[in-house]
Amino acid sequence: MPRKVNRNPGITKRGDKWQARAFHDGKEFSRTFATQDEAVRWKREQERAMERGEWIDPNLSSITFAEWSKHWLAAKTDISASTKRGYVTRLNTHLIPAFGKSKLTAITNNQIGQWVAKAIENGSGAVVVKRSHSVLRQILNAAVLDGRLNRNPAIGVPLPRTKSKEKKALSFEQLRALAAQVTDYELLILFAGTTGIRWGEISALQCRDVSILNRSVNVEKAISTGARGEKIVSPTKTHQVRTVPFPKDLIPGISLLIESKPAESPLFQMQGGGVLDYNNFMNRIFRPAVERSGLKDVGFHTLRHTTASLLISNGTPITAVAGILGHASTQMTLDVYGHWYEEDINKYVDRLGDSLFSTGTDKERTNIFPVTLKESVS
Repeated sequence: MPRKVNRNPGITKRGDKWQARAFHDGKEFSRTFATQDEAVRWKREQERAMERGEWIDPNLSSITFAEWSKHWLAAKTDISASTKRGYVTRLNTHLIPAFGKSKLTAITNNQIGQWVAKAIENGSGAVVVKRSHSVLRQILNAAVLDGRLNRNPAIGVPLPRTKSKEKKALSFEQLRALAAQVTDYELLILFAGTTGIRWGEISALQCRDVSILNRSVNVEKAISTGARGEKIVSPTKTHQVRTVPFPKDLIPGISLLIESKPAESPLFQMQGGGVLDYNNFMNRIFRPAVERSGLKDVGFHTLRHTTASLLISNGTPITAVAGILGHASTQMTLDVYGHWYEEDINKYVDRLGDSLFSTGTDKERTNIFPVTLKESVS
């Protein structure tokens, strides 16, 4: 009797189930199915993926989004406590309800697009959706790097447009007026408004970080507040140490601050001593001072924008502005503050003209190109 030829090698019947086996780099991977057709289909899918170089170990890709997001979050040891809290909020509020039970390989570009559309339809703001999508993209990208996905389905998903809110900044006069409203913290306001150092970084500054000789401070750390109100010291946002100069007019005040203090003492403290407390400072000191000054929509971060605005209006090169603000690149500075450079473009060109055509006073300007007015022809 002729021997039966197995038309589907790698497919075996086991009781009332069918087992499919695939091999990759000499290692066997198997899956059991209710029907032979399902087993054959799975095996062919594995083989086609191997041929395209897109094969993913089924044991790795079977993890759910909820499980993988826990691994991803646990590995994020280089972020501040407040950033981590933001990730947790977006996961629990938006991402886990939508994708938590799905296997990583089951999440598709179309599914993510439908989630975006539904979130907007249900009243979520464009900014909230974009930030949640950003976290989703990071989590899935980590899965790609870990060999659990061959591509990131979050890439290329259409996102809602957001109106870029113009950064508010104070003028010299407004900055001085605001500082004058808080006698005990006048130096802190002027320091923040002329150095652009973030609140968390200012809170972490110690007397040892100050160089009166160089008129600068070394910004190495930042302090954030944990979920239970504890103070957490971590590296700066960019994980880089930077040296930030301060105006010479602040030397007397800063010299007085560090006088007779231990090197590890906070440079700026609350009135009763101790590390600066954001909520306490904003509620008791800053917001009332803003109101008394007649200003609107001014937060502490406005002082950082003020530094950028004042530097740009004084013709400071973009490279210097980026270095002072601690931006990772000049492109980041242009993305945030580029419109201010555009607003001042005529002023810069006039300065060029002054240097090229002036010999002294305005009366002595060299008239190289006499202007002849012609009648316009209609």
